Amino acid sequence: MILSHFKDILNNFIFYLYPTFEIDCEVDFMEHVYATLNDDGTLNVKGDIHGLKGYRIKRERPFIPDDVTLISNFISEVYLIESYPNLSDEYVETLIQSALNKAIAQTLSQVSTSTITMVINSLSKFSERTYEGRNIAYGVVINDKILCKNRVDNVYFTNFIENPFAAVLTNGTESFIEVDKDGYVSRYVQLNSEKSDYALAPYNYTRVLEYTGDDVTAIVLTQKGEILIYKDSELRYTKRGGRWNPYSHKETIRLIHERSKNDNLLFAKAVYLTAIDVSFTQTGGIISFLDENEVQNALNHINIKDICNEKYFEIKRELMAKSNDPEYESIKNMTFDEFLKLKQNNKSCLLNRLIDGRKFFMLYRKLRQELVGIDGATIIDYNGDIVAVGAIVKIEAGSTGGGRVAAAKTLSHYGISIEISSDSSIKGFALDENDESEVIFTISDFQ
Repeated sequence: MILSHFKDILNNFIFYLYPTFEIDCEVDFMEHVYATLNDDGTLNVKGDIHGLKGYRIKRERPFIPDDVTLISNFISEVYLIESYPNLSDEYVETLIQSALNKAIAQTLSQVSTSTITMVINSLSKFSERTYEGRNIAYGVVINDKILCKNRVDNVYFTNFIENPFAAVLTNGTESFIEVDKDGYVSRYVQLNSEKSDYALAPYNYTRVLEYTGDDVTAIVLTQKGEILIYKDSELRYTKRGGRWNPYSHKETIRLIHERSKNDNLLFAKAVYLTAIDVSFTQTGGIISFLDENEVQNALNHINIKDICNEKYFEIKRELMAKSNDPEYESIKNMTFDEFLKLKQNNKSCLLNRLIDGRKFFMLYRKLRQELVGIDGATIIDYNGDIVAVGAIVKIEAGSTGGGRVAAAKTLSHYGISIEISSDSSIKGFALDENDESEVIFTISDFQ
């Protein structure tokens, strides 16, 4: 494959997997592989396994071994497609789009690659159907270790799913159709486990994780037409807005943990999972957690009416006194309880009651998602105590982007902030070495 053409392939297709990726430079690439991981987390990639030239690619956080496997599988498929003679450009592009489905299937399982690809394609078509006026939700598990006895064509999955009644037999959260490694329907699976506060998947879709593992892949079609794929007890890929998104849960949690300067890994995990949950509700939101020495500076951007914590109510009131805030006189002698009882502070009063002094990571996972979904920012201190919920942030001068992005960038000067847009994109912000706000990770960028 010509190097310049391979560059176009990267820009046109790898971009949809890793929207923040950049081609860094051209490199000599002597190994007989399509992709290799460098010590600094960049990748060397090439379009011909026997070629001697390729490109180094990078993104805002390091690539991981799973990315090497996926990209290698994809490039291998593209190379095969482009080796066919006399194909039109339009047909080649269609085949390359399908090649991404197969590459994901290969990455998930070498045993059931064809079956996983078939299920992905079938559910993609199923997403265009309705049943009695409703969009269809569906769930399939592929078990590499089983082989159905007495196989007949009418229980092959693609034949089975064509029946109108098949549309109501699963919902992708509690019930699934199980197929063997070759795609024959094995049985109906009812999941009795509870939703998990700690599972690496959106909260409403966590039940199936107990069923997945090295040999079992689960694929879900949601009523919104999204496809979710689980393997090894975690969400691995989603297709949302027509774009595939790989997930690196543990690496992102580790990054949040390291950049937040907080010793509690459970806190970082709770913040990350809440961002994922909000992403799947499409309400949008901001989660900000503050460095230990930056709390007072952050409070300058928050209205006292949004504070639902007594400690930070007292600190904010002192700041208002020092800045000669005209509202100070009306609250200077109030206790926090008296302040909450004011009619205009109904929101803070109710939230204070619901939180009940608990740290963010101690709250029910569903409650965390609903708090962050309230318009404004959820702000948490370095100990996990909730400072404010639904806070309207006073934007720092010179901030760019939409209101939510600008608020997240402003809050990133005092810790880490995570912006979840209403289109489901997630961006983490923190300060770089020049004290400028930078994106430290991106998930599902649809812009």
